[in-house]
Amino acid sequence: MLAATTVHAEVGPEPDGTQPADPRDLSGIWMNDNTLDETLKRLGKKRLDPGEEEVGPPRPTARLTPEYEQIRAERARERAKYAEGAEKCEWPGMPRIMTYPYPLEILHTPGRITMIFEAESQVRRIFLDRSEHLPFDDLDPSYNGDSIGHWEGNTLVVDTIGFNDQTELPGGLPHSDQMRIVERIAYIDGDTIKVDMTITDPVALLDPIEQTIIYSKRPDWRIREYSCMENNRDAPDASGERAGGVVQQSIE
Repeated sequence: MLAATTVHAEVGPEPDGTQPADPRDLSGIWMNDNTLDETLKRLGKKRLDPGEEEVGPPRPTARLTPEYEQIRAERARERAKYAEGAEKCEWPGMPRIMTYPYPLEILHTPGRITMIFEAESQVRRIFLDRSEHLPFDDLDPSYNGDSIGHWEGNTLVVDTIGFNDQTELPGGLPHSDQMRIVERIAYIDGDTIKVDMTITDPVALLDPIEQTIIYSKRPDWRIREYSCMENNRDAPDASGERAGGVVQQSIE
């Protein structure tokens, strides 16, 4: 049996002893408690304070297969061509979208749970009204995959497959279209939920990756519209250099 590699065990605020009115109702707006800014805020620090770079979680140590170690190295070489601070506007997809430093809103409707992310205005749907994934011919590889969920007691268990290979794991690690993510989502207290995530990929990973993310409810917040391309300045050109000015989007 392969040993799981823990990417980072997130640590959030201590449970406050309260209980949710309905432990199966995850609706509301939630914020990742373990982003750098949220962690610094709890510690009474700022980004420019000495040692702030040590506050974040440790870098992942997941082991890749030889093939995907080569892919990682090639992507690192391509990324190194970019001018400092230049980034492409690419969707993060799963699992990174769950760890982004932006809020998400969870909606419950019959047969499904919908997650609306402020980051890139992405939407993720978890289907509760089917116990199997879509047939292979209908499983169009996507950034967030095909998610089906069921309740085990008061824990929502979500199984997701059907990914494209365009996104990355934490730490910039590549994955294949065979990646599978299983999440166990439950309340810690009335205003805090925990997501225990296990990532497996028989093609890219030698070990499973385990990750825990803590979220706090933010009832006074709202989800804003977010587009990386809007007013995007100094995006990289084909050579990786800053293009300068506002990036123009072509409309077909």
